[in-house]
Amino acid sequence: MTAPEAPRRRLPDRPSEEFLRKQAKRLAKAESLALASAQRRLAADYGFSNWSALMRAVAGATSPKRSALSLAASRADEAEVRALLQSGAKVDGEAGETDTPLFCVCDSNAKADSRIAVARLLIEAGAFVRAGCTDGATPLHAAARQGPAELVELLMRNGALFWQADDKGLRPYDYALNSEPADRDRILFLCADGPKIEDPVFRSAVGAVQRGDISDLKRLLDAHPRLLHDRAIEPEMGPRGYFSDPKLFWFIANNPSLIPEAPANIIEIAEEMMARGVEQSDLDYTLGLVMTNGLMAKAQQLALVETLTGAGAKTDAHGVLMTLGHGQTAPVVWLLDHALLPLSAPIAAALGKAEEARRLLADASLETKNEALAMAAINGQKEAARLALEAGANPDALMVCHSHSTPLHQAALHGDLDLIRLLLNHGARTDIQDTMWRGTPLGWALHGKQAEAAAMLRDAAKS
Repeated sequence: MTAPEAPRRRLPDRPSEEFLRKQAKRLAKAESLALASAQRRLAADYGFSNWSALMRAVAGATSPKRSALSLAASRADEAEVRALLQSGAKVDGEAGETDTPLFCVCDSNAKADSRIAVARLLIEAGAFVRAGCTDGATPLHAAARQGPAELVELLMRNGALFWQADDKGLRPYDYALNSEPADRDRILFLCADGPKIEDPVFRSAVGAVQRGDISDLKRLLDAHPRLLHDRAIEPEMGPRGYFSDPKLFWFIANNPSLIPEAPANIIEIAEEMMARGVEQSDLDYTLGLVMTNGLMAKAQQLALVETLTGAGAKTDAHGVLMTLGHGQTAPVVWLLDHALLPLSAPIAAALGKAEEARRLLADASLETKNEALAMAAINGQKEAARLALEAGANPDALMVCHSHSTPLHQAALHGDLDLIRLLLNHGARTDIQDTMWRGTPLGWALHGKQAEAAAMLRDAAKS
């Protein structure tokens, strides 16, 4: 991307958005331009790559609270940022700031190398890479809009989420798509939904599975038998997720949901691949993906469960907990009904089988009691939750599924007042932050727009 020319105009110390809008309208009228064209020209005159960048700069300049660290980050002044951090400046800015210093440097028009150096410095100092800033945008949104790809990769290696949306539901991919950042194609690849598959043959095979094109799939498997055994190795960008470096067979589960729904002939697709020799580990893993897919039609989900188990796929206790932790009780009931699974305290709790839960909890370990409480909380089984708590479950333990949160976080998010009350009565703390978003149960209630739950949690925090 060509560097912007030196600005021909200088913004005043306290610029006005309204004045600039009027200035753009006058320019459009005077030179018979479309307003958008006039805005782009005016932004370039002031030294900005586009109108949005100019407006963000104006908003930042007129913000009542902007810390010295945020200002230094906006200039990508590495020496000053380092000095401020060493003197004790808060890495995520001061209270009342809309944008964190990390967001400011990612959104800056300074030189790319300087921005990357400052971003790395802030991250090493503990900056929160997933912080929601202006309009809910994160540093990754800003980096995707401005580039370069190296900055995007730096953020993603340190926990930034390509699927995290702003207040309007826009993701970093959308920001790059609607802008002209440096390395735009690479950024779009990195921020696209799903795995980052660079192997074109593997991508073609995935497309055949997702379209239900069994003829094309057979052709590709005939020509490239490796496709059933290779993993699609993705760019190295931080911690691996549950669908990182995927195997081809995994895609029959459509989990994550990369297409609106799996094709109608997905059983035939699965059987074609299994007939060619799918490995046991892939059968087992794909069964788990199918069982936890809450967006798949139930009939199709259970048909795949039956097909996979019929081919020898097996689940384990952890897989069952993940399934119930995603609110998917039907696959577990099917496995119980077909004698493929023993009843346990967490299963009984999730399914609301109170008497069975009481019996199984009596001699259960603390870990199992905590699992039962988590499964009861996620699946809205208040009586089972009460039994787990009375059996000694810890209401503040991080859950086995959605393990960044506690049962109280989940109850708050869904506005389950009875469950909130039950957990509070058993000593659940209101000040525990989750490990992904750094939010308390109150923050989760506010995020979920659960006003009554928020009020209950505020009152509990005061007492």
